[in-house]
Amino acid sequence: MKIMTFNLRCDFILDFNNRWDVRKDIAVDLIKSYKCDCIGVQEVTKKMHDYLYDRLENYNIVGMPRSKKVSDERNDILISKQYEIEEYKTFWLSDTPEKIGSSKWYSLYPRICTTAVINVEKGKKARVCNSHLDCFLPQAREYGLKKLIEVIKKEQEKEEMPLIIMGDFNATPNSKLIQNFRNGVYTDKKMVAVQDFNASIYRERTRGNFKGRKRGLHIDYIFVSEEFEILHAEIIKYNQNGRYPSDHYPVFAEIKLK
Repeated sequence: MKIMTFNLRCDFILDFNNRWDVRKDIAVDLIKSYKCDCIGVQEVTKKMHDYLYDRLENYNIVGMPRSKKVSDERNDILISKQYEIEEYKTFWLSDTPEKIGSSKWYSLYPRICTTAVINVEKGKKARVCNSHLDCFLPQAREYGLKKLIEVIKKEQEKEEMPLIIMGDFNATPNSKLIQNFRNGVYTDKKMVAVQDFNASIYRERTRGNFKGRKRGLHIDYIFVSEEFEILHAEIIKYNQNGRYPSDHYPVFAEIKLK
């Protein structure tokens, strides 16, 4: 099973020569070339969602905006049409997870998690979660991750299954947040970063700022539960003539159920 997390960078007016319309075909080419089974994308606006929907005909796309504004950002999950989707939903990282647009006061924006249950193999399911934690306060990031795990734990109590949690955590490998998550402080279910397949990956940037930088800020992750074996992991620095599809690099992994 090939999986990817990819912060696509919203269509921000001050990006000038790196607006979405300039790089959208590069993003689609990258996604098609890696032929992933499941992709978590972040910072996707309606315009971007519609373009991906039109161009990626081999994928079902699930998710919804983080507020009642249909133009607002989403954390969609792209799922290959070869997989049956049992259920999916979006919830908010707040005290009222089912309330659209809800947020903690210290979070810069409403933060969401999109989840989907897919049939991975005959008789075997997996729960996939895609999120984008707060970019401003460590307190907000920790709250968001704890809330994500709290909601998912309730779902897992209804039906236990292998788990994938991916996204932009806005936290470096040595941060308290990532260390706590890797060491099981927030969850009883052991979660392993695919980057652990090759620890040198942690020294690579996942945010290249459209410039192809190699070393530095590493903030994007894929975590899998211990039912999965990690076969391969890498940071993808795909570009076309020096033009990058986003200010982030995708994290890519190949995994299989043990």
